[in-house]
Amino acid sequence: MEFSELFTQCARDVLPHARRKGLVTYVDYRGPRLELDDPGPFLKAGIYRVLLGIVDCFESGFCMFSVDAAPPVYGRSRIVIHAAGTGRAQPADVMAVLQRLQLVEEVDADPRLVPEAYGSCPATGGEVQFVDAGRDGLVISLSGDVAALELPVDHTPDAAGAVAWLVSQPAGTLDSVEIRLRQLGWQVQTFDSLAAAEAALMDAASPSLLIATEHDADELPGLERLAQGRPGLWPVLAVVSGSPTLRARRHSSVDIRVLPFSPLELDRFTAHVDTRTSTALSRMTSPSPLYLHESRRVLVVDDNEVNQIVARGQLEALGYEVVVAADGIEALDSCCDAPPDMVLMDVDMPVMDGLEASEHLRALQRIGTLPPFPIVASTAGDSDSRRDACRHAGMDGYLSKPMDMQALADELHRVLPARPSAEL
Repeated sequence: MEFSELFTQCARDVLPHARRKGLVTYVDYRGPRLELDDPGPFLKAGIYRVLLGIVDCFESGFCMFSVDAAPPVYGRSRIVIHAAGTGRAQPADVMAVLQRLQLVEEVDADPRLVPEAYGSCPATGGEVQFVDAGRDGLVISLSGDVAALELPVDHTPDAAGAVAWLVSQPAGTLDSVEIRLRQLGWQVQTFDSLAAAEAALMDAASPSLLIATEHDADELPGLERLAQGRPGLWPVLAVVSGSPTLRARRHSSVDIRVLPFSPLELDRFTAHVDTRTSTALSRMTSPSPLYLHESRRVLVVDDNEVNQIVARGQLEALGYEVVVAADGIEALDSCCDAPPDMVLMDVDMPVMDGLEASEHLRALQRIGTLPPFPIVASTAGDSDSRRDACRHAGMDGYLSKPMDMQALADELHRVLPARPSAEL
């Protein structure tokens, strides 16, 4: 089995539970296409218990499921799976998850006294790690080696500017799909309802691809109606696992698929409009820039791994490219090597804190060594004196941890200049 497909299946099994709790989810696969050598049921079981674990910790908030797969060396590939979350978590729920993962033994232990825990996965023998950064979020990781071969691929499919429309209800459901499609060369337009997309068709040419999430009973007949008389349109209804609508698969003119989509599915959408070949599949997958022709790159500076993972997931879900530094010194080096479009700067860090790093960056900008870019503070300490210190150090904005996705998006739009009108 192809590994990204296996990972996607695990995420599909967990997504309905996350949706019922109102959690915003983001799914990402980074790495080559890997053919697993007889994975059996145990690898899937190990991945599933980690993804489900982070969902069970939270009553509301944001969860990210990601995997980094390394190219095989002598027939074995190193995989690292992160299930990260931020939001409202009850201590009793966190402790129940730790017990289920066999990371703690004390039944009555206070999870706030367990900032880190380590163990092994009984299903895979891999390493399991739990990290609690308090208000900054939680991360459960599974890592290990798997027997795999890298699949050869001719080339990456390219939509070459073909138009895709996404109808996302609730908002954010198709964020990771939008990012992937942009990476594959699609021009993407989003709508908050199928009615809005239908109205837009009155004044615009039909897109090549239209994906709508299932929100109520109207989406399937609505997509079937829109597809009539438009032979160039590929209509897709995105549902969660177990949806009753899946029974209509064999009888509908609409392509009904289960979220999240795998990298291979998105490749196939793109190969459909790629004039070079109709069977192309991409070799590598990675987060895409926000815009087709201009990458918006954010440097996340934080010494806490949980904060790095959560911030990366939120920013990538919003469509930004992300690089990470662990302290102020690394931030200075990163900015001098490749200046970012924005810096999201933690304040309290070892080696060099965020205030001192911001002062150095502003000094380098004043003498012309670095181009100007905004710096936004990201810190758990919210007080007037802390905000004043950030402003005095030259920071342009301030976000309190744990970061709310909408607050982060609003701040990014506030401090970053608008993209050129030609790209709108």
